[in-house]
Amino acid sequence: MNIFKKASLLVAMTTAITTMSFAVLASNQAAIDAFEAKTKPIAQDAKVLSDKQLVLMQEFNQLMDSGNASAVFQSGKVQELQALGEQTLVQARLFVKKYEQFLSQLPETSTCYMPENVTEYNNLIDEVSANNQSLSELSATVSPGDEAGVTMALLNVQMHAGRVSSFVQMFQLVKMCYITEAMGYTKQDVERMEAEEGGDEL
Repeated sequence: MNIFKKASLLVAMTTAITTMSFAVLASNQAAIDAFEAKTKPIAQDAKVLSDKQLVLMQEFNQLMDSGNASAVFQSGKVQELQALGEQTLVQARLFVKKYEQFLSQLPETSTCYMPENVTEYNNLIDEVSANNQSLSELSATVSPGDEAGVTMALLNVQMHAGRVSSFVQMFQLVKMCYITEAMGYTKQDVERMEAEEGGDEL
């Protein structure tokens, strides 16, 4: 970004701050603070579950490195992953519920007002839930002597584990708007500047 572009963004930011009602800013900040307080324990629990899953995946890799990939499905660790997945899904559903409440407290001009996220997150939850349930079927289809089949099944398990852990990132991503909100930007300001930045790149 060149100096002129930085200057124009600074002017836009200053204008947004001076024209926006400080009462609205305070109201939005109150909603943000309440949302942060309600979701902090959810995010902490999800992080603990994610850390446990990471340890479990390391154990998966150790079993694979031992040259006996089918041992993963005989060890009960897939069931452990499934249990962690169910617990994480509980936290994800709780988070989305609190997020919907948060959105209902915001004006549509707020940079944090993104109701489309709710649909996206609920779709992700449904997909991960279905995949988590199918882990039982996956374990049942694995034959000890079929190393190629076992390796493919493990790849599916690893991909699923990655999607489950993505919920922790989801909890953090929704908070990215806090910065623009604190600066006093409106949703329209951000959309305009994104359009201008896109135009400059052409």
